[in-house]
Amino acid sequence: MFVLGLGNDPGTVYGFQRQEKTGVKMEQEALSSALSSVSLDRKIDAFRLYMVTWNVATAEPPDDVTSLLQLNSSKKADLYVIGLQEVRAAPLKFMTDLAFDDSWSHLFMNTLAPLGYIKVSSIRMQGLLLLFFSKIEHVPFIRDLQVMYTRTGIYGYWGNKGGVTIRLSFYGHMLCFLNCHLAAHMKYASERVDEFEYILDSQTFQGKKASSILDHKVVFWFGDLNFRIEDHGMHFIRNCITSKNFNLMWSKDQLTVMKKKVPKLQQFEEGPLDFQPTYKFDLNSDNYDSRVQKAWFGLNGKKRKPAWCDRILWRVKPRPPPPEDIFEEDDDDAAKEKKKKLLEDLMEQYPLKVVQDSYTSNMEYGVSDHKPVIGTFRLELRKMYDIPLVRLCAEGDWSADMDAMVTYSPLQPFPSSAWDWIGLYKVGFRSISDYITYTWVKDDQVAFNDEVVQVYVSKEEIPVRGGECVLCYYSSNLQCIVGISEPFKVHESRAAIEEGLLPENINGLDQAVATVKPDSAMSRVMEPAHTFLPSEWKHANRVHFRSAEAERARSERLAAECKRLMEESERSAKRMQQDANQRLEHRIKDIKFWRQELDQKLQEVVQEIEVLITFKNRVERALESCSEPLKATLDCLNERQKRVAIDLVSDEVERELLKEKDVIEGVITLLQRTLEQIIEQIRLNRSAKYYLEKDLRDKFQAERIDDFCSMLTSTSASVEEQIGAAQFTAGGATVTPEEWESFSNINISKAEKERNSSLSLRALVDSLLEQTAADMRQQHDATGIALELRIQETRTAKAQLEDQLDKLLVEIANQEQNMEALKVAIADKEEPLKVAQARLYARSQRPGVELCHDPVHTRLLSEVQELTGHIMRLKEGLGHSEMELKALTRNQLALEEEIQVKSNSLYIDEVVCSQLRQPIAIHNF
Repeated sequence: MFVLGLGNDPGTVYGFQRQEKTGVKMEQEALSSALSSVSLDRKIDAFRLYMVTWNVATAEPPDDVTSLLQLNSSKKADLYVIGLQEVRAAPLKFMTDLAFDDSWSHLFMNTLAPLGYIKVSSIRMQGLLLLFFSKIEHVPFIRDLQVMYTRTGIYGYWGNKGGVTIRLSFYGHMLCFLNCHLAAHMKYASERVDEFEYILDSQTFQGKKASSILDHKVVFWFGDLNFRIEDHGMHFIRNCITSKNFNLMWSKDQLTVMKKKVPKLQQFEEGPLDFQPTYKFDLNSDNYDSRVQKAWFGLNGKKRKPAWCDRILWRVKPRPPPPEDIFEEDDDDAAKEKKKKLLEDLMEQYPLKVVQDSYTSNMEYGVSDHKPVIGTFRLELRKMYDIPLVRLCAEGDWSADMDAMVTYSPLQPFPSSAWDWIGLYKVGFRSISDYITYTWVKDDQVAFNDEVVQVYVSKEEIPVRGGECVLCYYSSNLQCIVGISEPFKVHESRAAIEEGLLPENINGLDQAVATVKPDSAMSRVMEPAHTFLPSEWKHANRVHFRSAEAERARSERLAAECKRLMEESERSAKRMQQDANQRLEHRIKDIKFWRQELDQKLQEVVQEIEVLITFKNRVERALESCSEPLKATLDCLNERQKRVAIDLVSDEVERELLKEKDVIEGVITLLQRTLEQIIEQIRLNRSAKYYLEKDLRDKFQAERIDDFCSMLTSTSASVEEQIGAAQFTAGGATVTPEEWESFSNINISKAEKERNSSLSLRALVDSLLEQTAADMRQQHDATGIALELRIQETRTAKAQLEDQLDKLLVEIANQEQNMEALKVAIADKEEPLKVAQARLYARSQRPGVELCHDPVHTRLLSEVQELTGHIMRLKEGLGHSEMELKALTRNQLALEEEIQVKSNSLYIDEVVCSQLRQPIAIHNF
């Protein structure tokens, strides 16, 4: 069963307070009660928030800030938040500012106070200053004020950089204002993000409503964040500014780039940068940095590129989904839908919406190299309460002639304290510390009942000159004003006027007479005395007698009451001392128990850190052992690129080598990420160890103090020495026993969580190292097998080529012999041809009729033809033989070249690569 509760605590709007109930009827009553409490028709109020961020570069404030605060605007702000950076913080001036407020705070207070604003809170850390102003009608509804600061300069020890924070509850809604000044220079974008995340993690607040910055319903993050514009050159940026094409520079703005990478930054919103960059300007000018900056050794430095260093962002806390465990097992769909609708209605009962009306810079001020940036917002919200915690009233007429009385009534329960006080202020006061006088609520209390309390104010504390005043009730626990009276008139002191103590109320002549007649009062004393009647004398005596008798009776009653009170206080003191001793014994036992728990967990964490460092060393050695195989693989790939001709082939060896390269590089990347995780886990373990050790030291000191207290008695000599310290620390005990136990339990839980994470990480690293070594070994073996196969293939191919070359050489020799035989045959046929031709020629000389075509002539002709044909065929055969010999020779050269290629490839694979890979042995990491 569940009951949803909504009250003044904004945490309950998003949280669920569980109460155990039994029975269906109780559940229906709870649901009906919760539904009836939802009133969605309540009015939504809008409040105007005016924010300024300005790096003032140690300058003194200008004479007038009317334009900066837009005081002439028809839309008046309800709240002013002003964040300054680089306020002058020279040692002497800084100490003076801490004591008497700085010149900037004075300027803003003097400007805003006449308009009805007061400074509610402020915080200063060296050059960082954050001021919060509010209209006076909102002041009683601004509660839970806390301030915090974080240093990030010089490794976190110096406050020139860092963040200051004011958190508060505004009509029940938790708001947080974080003014930062982050690391400078272009190259430190990541460091700026790290500093911001460190500030978020390190700042914690008291109470359960919002213990960290991101727990608040709205967070405003602003200041000189120092993010620059990357890549673009000076000329391009200035052209964009001149032409007002600011959007061309947005993609290279470092904050915009980092928001895409860092999840925490993605939660923050920012208006469009539709104004020119606010840094860096020449002093008292609208010109960007034009002077030559002097660097070390007299060298000229670079001019600064314009940049949007000064920013205002905000984050609205996302609404969490309703928890699943609110639904019962036997709920049907309709019941679940009804409960879900109920939760949505309850969470919408107190909404808060942030709307930005404007986001710009003010170019009128030139005292700094930065221009101020202004953001105006509308806070649209439904008030969680609209009556103050206390109603104040000034009783009767007030003047310095008589003691006065203040009446106040608590309208709502709140944690009052003996340190609460009521202050008297002039109308138009500037801050909470501007009181004329104050009175302690408990010390000066004269009467009270369940509804009204009266507090006495001495006439000595009331201003003689009078004036319009108000009363303010200040709560020490809430650190804020929780009630303001209506303005009332404090009259001038008549006695002071009569005695001439108010010269400004006397005209010039009377003042001159009063100055020259100092004995005028004595002259009034010498005037004749008034004469009384005998009846008046008797009546006066009776009055004196009755007054004396009454006073004596009161004195006797008082003495009896004092005696009874002393006896009762004695018994009560003994009883309380015994009770305190018992409680001290229980407390010491509790401290010892938690000390043992913390010590045991500390030993476990220390041991885990040592083991994790061993694993870190293993991973580092594994990374080192990957370099040699990777180098060998890369060398093999480079050497195999020296293969020539057809052997420069993407073979199986090359594919395996590339795969081996990918495997080794993947292993290296994986091991590097693992090493980063181990280093981060070691850091987290050491953080847990630090908090455990700090808690142990505190427990040890607390145990010593409680042991000492348990030994103190009424007769102890050192009791007097401890009284001042006891009174001092009594008001600071704000931690409940449950919170005390929860604190140590949280430290132990965090340590146990980190230890479990460390154990899981070690198991993962063990498995990872084993698997990566196996993968590298497997791939190394596969590459070696592929290389051996390739060497065998190359040897076989080379042997075949050499065998073919031998056969080719034999054929070339045969072809050369054949050509010689053809040449001999041709020569042998040429002689008979010549004989036959000579015969034909001789017979052609026969005379007359003797020159006949006889059988001899026919035979000779036939012989010449046949011999000529034989010679031609022989020559043709010789020509073919010569061509074949050339072809054989070309093949011989090709075979010899190919054999050389194979020899080269064989040398690379068999000699070079094998020798490179031979020393490599993949062992378990």
